[in-house]
Amino acid sequence: MVAMFAASCLMVALRPDAVRNATVAPHSTLLEDLAYWGTQTPLRAEDDLVGIVQNPPNIALQSLLAAVLVACVVYIALRARVRFAPPVPAAALLGLTAGAIWPWLGTTRPEAGLAVAALAPVAIVGGMLYERRPPGTMNWALGLIAGWLTVSGIGAAAALVFMRLDVESELVTLAALLALSLIGAQVQLSLGRNVAYAIAIIWAMLGIAAASMSLSMTVSTACVLGIATMAVVVVRVTT
Repeated sequence: MVAMFAASCLMVALRPDAVRNATVAPHSTLLEDLAYWGTQTPLRAEDDLVGIVQNPPNIALQSLLAAVLVACVVYIALRARVRFAPPVPAAALLGLTAGAIWPWLGTTRPEAGLAVAALAPVAIVGGMLYERRPPGTMNWALGLIAGWLTVSGIGAAAALVFMRLDVESELVTLAALLALSLIGAQVQLSLGRNVAYAIAIIWAMLGIAAASMSLSMTVSTACVLGIATMAVVVVRVTT
C-alpha cells in the first residue's frame, strides 16, 4: 500500500498540467488558474491551491515531494528489516489508500475527491495515535506523509470552495492557510515529539510562499505567520 501511494504521488507530479501549459494571460492570484478552467473542466488535483505541492514548480516543493517519496521507501525498507514488526495500523493503510486515489477521483467527482482527500491524513494520524505503533523511525515516515496529505487535503477544499462559490481567490487561499496552521498545530500537539508532521507543513508553506511571492504578498506573509506558528509548536513538543 505504501508503494502504491508513492507511485500515485509520482504519477500525479509527472502528468501534464494543462492549465500551466496553456497560452493564457498571467494571473494575479494563486487560484486564478482554477477560475479560468472552473467552468470548462472538472476539478483536477493540479488545479487546487496545493497543486503546486503535488505538481511542484520550485525547488522547495520539489524537494518536499522527493522527501515524501523517500519516506515511503524508508518505511518499506525498515519494515522489511524488522522480523517481528507490529502490523501496519489499519487506519494508516486506509489513509494511504485514500491518499493514492483521491487525485484521480477528483478529476471527475470533485466533492467525492475532497472527502477522500480529507480522509487520508485523518486516517493516518488516527492510526499513529490510537493503534499499535510501529518503531519510532517508521512513525516519523508516516508523520511526514500525513503532513503532506494534510496540505493536499486543505488545498483541495480551498479549490472546491473557490470553484463552487463566488469568493475572492486570495480570501480562499488565506482561509486555507489559516486552517492549515490551526489544524497542523493541534495535530502536532497530539503527536508529541514526532515532529515530522510539522516539518512537512512548514516545508510546504515555505514552497507556497516562494511560489506566491510575485503573485500576492499577503499570501506570502500568511505563510510566514503559519511557519512561525508551527515552529512554536515544534519547540513546545520537543522541550
